[in-house]
Amino acid sequence: MAAQEPGPSATRTVVEASTMIAFVFLGTILSGALLTMWLPLPRLFPPPWNLIGIPITVAGASALVFCGAFLSRQGIGTPYPRRPPKRLVTTGPFARIRNPIIASWGVLVIGVAITLNWTGLLLLMIPAFGVIQAYVVYHEEPILKKRFPMEYDSYAARVPRWIPRLP
Repeated sequence: MAAQEPGPSATRTVVEASTMIAFVFLGTILSGALLTMWLPLPRLFPPPWNLIGIPITVAGASALVFCGAFLSRQGIGTPYPRRPPKRLVTTGPFARIRNPIIASWGVLVIGVAITLNWTGLLLLMIPAFGVIQAYVVYHEEPILKKRFPMEYDSYAARVPRWIPRLP
């Protein structure tokens, strides 16, 4: 499988995608921090229990980077909507779960929330998941069905959206 040729457009794509991911991640973290500061919420993971968040954070961050790179290599594109993959990726982590990048992001944010003991950030994940679910179902999946009419329905029928299928 041919990879995207390096050059100005490839570099710009990486910068744009990284900027979008950083903006969403930092916006989520900042919102969770503000919620935690403004609301009298109980701290669910006092020291040393908050340390269990560190491996969760590392796992989420590692999976996010791996899944993004895998999608870019195999799909010849990026997770960035302006430069989507040219091929439907159905192997690797995408053979177990249709949205491993979003799931990895969720694990990363939950890990940060536990590590920092920010209950507000954990609470923020509830409406965030609702928004993400609506985006995936009503925006992303119809686009994928249109772009990959022969493959997507079969893929969606055998691979779960959010809970990974175990081997």
